[in-house]
Amino acid sequence: MSKLYHYCSLFILSLCLIMPASGAEQGEFYFIPGIQWGEFDDGLDDDWGYSVGFGLQITDRIAAELSSFDLDTKDSLGIKSDVDHFKLDLLYDLDAANPRLTPFIVGGLGHLNFAGENDTLFDIGAGIKYEVTNNLEWRTTIRKFEYFGRSNGELDWGIDTGLVFYFGGASTRPASRPSTPVATTPVPPAEVPPSDRDGDGVPDNRDDCPDTPRTYAVDANGCPIPVEEIARIELLVNFDFDRSEVKPEYFAEIEEVADFMRRFPEVIAELEGHTDGVGTVEYNQGLSERRANAVRDVLIDRYSIPASRISAVGFGENQPVASNDTAAGRAQNRRVITVIIRAEQNYQAR
Repeated sequence: MSKLYHYCSLFILSLCLIMPASGAEQGEFYFIPGIQWGEFDDGLDDDWGYSVGFGLQITDRIAAELSSFDLDTKDSLGIKSDVDHFKLDLLYDLDAANPRLTPFIVGGLGHLNFAGENDTLFDIGAGIKYEVTNNLEWRTTIRKFEYFGRSNGELDWGIDTGLVFYFGGASTRPASRPSTPVATTPVPPAEVPPSDRDGDGVPDNRDDCPDTPRTYAVDANGCPIPVEEIARIELLVNFDFDRSEVKPEYFAEIEEVADFMRRFPEVIAELEGHTDGVGTVEYNQGLSERRANAVRDVLIDRYSIPASRISAVGFGENQPVASNDTAAGRAQNRRVITVIIRAEQNYQAR
């Protein structure tokens, strides 16, 4: 046991050296129950058992975890043996192309009680985890265990899998890491001048509002320029994490905006899209624009509002209405609101 205390002390000291001063206050705790499979070099049967662990997410990539597993196995003579293992690990997340699927590496120190005999050992391994929801992950790890003080080179292997439940603290754990959008090659300009059917000065191939009246001043996308805001309507259109599809449950809210616009044909609407703080600034900017355009498409396609009366703009993660440190706050920030603007002052001479 003295060796175990010695190695654990060194391990905890190294953990403190790499951990930022505010990490413990900002970290999120988690609980992981699961199952364990083990393969032994010393003639024991391979067997399944249960495992349980508690951890702290120190940064968005590093976590510290204390865990244990219990196996009941048999030797070559059929005699049952109880295997109890306690270990302290560090986990480090690697970069991933899929925002919900994250590979990681792990290493740590442990104590093993096998049929009343005690050993100190260390483990190294790798695994992968999948984000089921914002506070729940499924995780599988394969590890190699090596014993201190043994000269015969015995090695044991293990596979553990379980569900990770996050709770408490101000999370620094990203629910996911969106991949960087792939840059597209710009299409060279056509030799023939592009068509401009509504005569607003913006070619049809990049005109988001193709039927704008000729008397309206327009922006670079061909949509009316906001001049005077007369109403701001909270649509309460919220989105799932990393999604831009409008759920049918919000159609009634959107229809109220459509009815208002039918009663007052002189106004135009600007849709503002927003995201939570998870992910890169660039990714969230594009996601907020997709959300605003998704609501715009519902107004046009489902409720027959002219495209020239609706514009869409994204603000990314820059205008939160709630804290991004909680799941409930992040859900409120994934939203679209509507601004109603007077159209009669959008006139310009052409």
